[in-house]
Amino acid sequence: MDTKRKSSFAGATDVVAHAEIAAQYIKELKVACLNGDKNAARRSLRQAISELELARAMVRTGID
Repeated sequence: MDTKRKSSFAGATDVVAHAEIAAQYIKELKVACLNGDKNAARRSLRQAISELELARAMVRTGID
């Protein structure tokens, strides 16, 4: 493999952005759990999953 060649795909930056947003929601999930706030935990978890599903779909599109 050529080490000088940069491996990438169109939309990779957007995938990273969605992953970073998901990471923020996971941090919020952690805080909600520590505070015993089940509703906030559910909401944060749903939002994190949604962001990760978007990222996964973008990766699949980028690979195809």
